[in-house]
Amino acid sequence: MTLRAVAIDDEPLALAVIERFAGKIPEVNLLATFQNPIEAVSYLQAEDVDLIFLDIQMPDLTGLQFIQSLSEAP
Repeated sequence: MTLRAVAIDDEPLALAVIERFAGKIPEVNLLATFQNPIEAVSYLQAEDVDLIFLDIQMPDLTGLQFIQSLSEAP
């Protein structure tokens, strides 16, 4: 089974690290990355995702606030 994943982090370097490591795991398909959690919301409403790599400390919205705002969290 392949997990459909996205990554959300305000730091581009952190996203690059996640992309690199996810690319080494055949069971993880990293579909998209986002620096802005608000942009990720519309993507998550349109796409089925099994896993979110999520930064907890972001400037405008914490990762915990973000996950609580989703009607259906992966």
